[in-house]
Amino acid sequence: MNWKIALFASAAAALAGPGVIAIEGCGGDDCTRAADKMIECATTMTVSSSSGTMGMAEACQGAHLCYSQCVNNHTCTQINGNDPGYTMCRANCQGL
Repeated sequence: MNWKIALFASAAAALAGPGVIAIEGCGGDDCTRAADKMIECATTMTVSSSSGTMGMAEACQGAHLCYSQCVNNHTCTQINGNDPGYTMCRANCQGL
């Protein structure tokens, strides 16, 4: 595993929150499903494209929920390639 994937996986684990093991398909809310998807996307990632930071143990609400919905509504190709629709979605979450 290269350092980019490890960093991405760590960020996704932080998104899932403490004590949550992100296993694809096991998420009960949008934030957990987004963390699962980010781990899935990390395995297909060829270059680092993450530009945001995620806090530990954030509640699934506000901007955190909004970012999670952006992840859930876009493909790994769009996420890893910083597709304009994905980046605009994330930008619209600022200040929530």
